[in-house]
Amino acid sequence: MRNLKEAYGDWALITGASSGIGEVFSRKLAAAGMNVVLVARRKERLDKIAKELIDEHNIHARVVCADLSDENETKGVVSAVDDLEIGLLVNNAGILNTGNFLDSNLEDEIRLIDTNCKSYIILTHGLGNKMKERNKGALIFLASLTAVSAISRWANYAASKGFDLQFAEAIDAELKDFNIDVMALCPGLTHTELVKISKFNNPMTMDAEVVVDIALKKLGKTNLVVPGVVNKINFFSTRLNARFMNTKIFSAVVKSTQELELKK
Repeated sequence: MRNLKEAYGDWALITGASSGIGEVFSRKLAAAGMNVVLVARRKERLDKIAKELIDEHNIHARVVCADLSDENETKGVVSAVDDLEIGLLVNNAGILNTGNFLDSNLEDEIRLIDTNCKSYIILTHGLGNKMKERNKGALIFLASLTAVSAISRWANYAASKGFDLQFAEAIDAELKDFNIDVMALCPGLTHTELVKISKFNNPMTMDAEVVVDIALKKLGKTNLVVPGVVNKINFFSTRLNARFMNTKIFSAVVKSTQELELKK
């Protein structure tokens, strides 16, 4: 793996840093010698992680407690790091709502879009412009295997991840001349709190550490990363199917696996 600090600078900012993939990114980047800004809602959890990273790796860590479903709080994150040169942004925070869309709470669905999409836009615009001025930096967007298909019971979530994937690919095209590496990371099921909430259980679920290791190894080499051989096959095979077939297949898998989990 390349020297991330040398490639991108001293500071990385990670959203959703209190657990799952975001926490693993925070630990891996700190181990690589980068100072980290940890962003999430749970201050006590962030403070604990920050102290561990400082003690273990002798780096600096800043905690920014924010609810990224709130536009003003997201903009506040940009202001809170105005004195730092953020060289690597990991847009990782996410919400998953499961169940039929019309049976769900509308405010919960709006919060999902604000977190999964709007926060990525605000942070990318606020921090990406400074990277562009320095002609140096990296942006990682947590998309998903679900980004390639509509999925009933995960309608809003899958749509939001499709947005993240296409947004990342477009930003990559725009920033190629400015020495900024952009990646859309599309993991399949990963051992995180999000999967627990989804009531989705599958023996092919990957460890978050493996997902992050693959992402950091590939950063700067490709703009699209799908960790895991089976996930790659599923991801790219959707290009051979009619869209309605992809929806049918993905939706059936989600429905059957959730029903099996609920019966346990």
